[in-house]
Amino acid sequence: MSNNIVRKFFQNYNLIRDGGFDLFRKEQSKLFSPDLLTLASDKRGNLTYYGIDGFFEGMVAWSKHFFVNGESAHEFLKETDTHVLVRMHGDLALAEPINESTVSKANGHDWTQEFELLDGLITKVEVRLSFY
Repeated sequence: MSNNIVRKFFQNYNLIRDGGFDLFRKEQSKLFSPDLLTLASDKRGNLTYYGIDGFFEGMVAWSKHFFVNGESAHEFLKETDTHVLVRMHGDLALAEPINESTVSKANGHDWTQEFELLDGLITKVEVRLSFY
């Protein structure tokens, strides 16, 4: 089974390059419940953001520390109408060195994004990133 909502979530990131952040924000927001909960767990700790604006606030905060360094690939580990778990593959540029490096190669970290959906909208996004 393929979850087209979450697949669209990842496709929309191309809009940042192709049409700008405002277009990305507009299209991404269509996929979210107004009560969206966004959780991020990484070297900064466990962070929680509420609502659609909270998702973008968290995204901007995350990108101040980590940046996709080239292409990333998405491995869909679990995919139903209401739950999707995706392992992210790709190198990350790091604003602050980890293990004395400002780049984490794909095999240097574990990065997942997990989604919960209800009535065709994303109600929860959980981003987990840990380094080896």
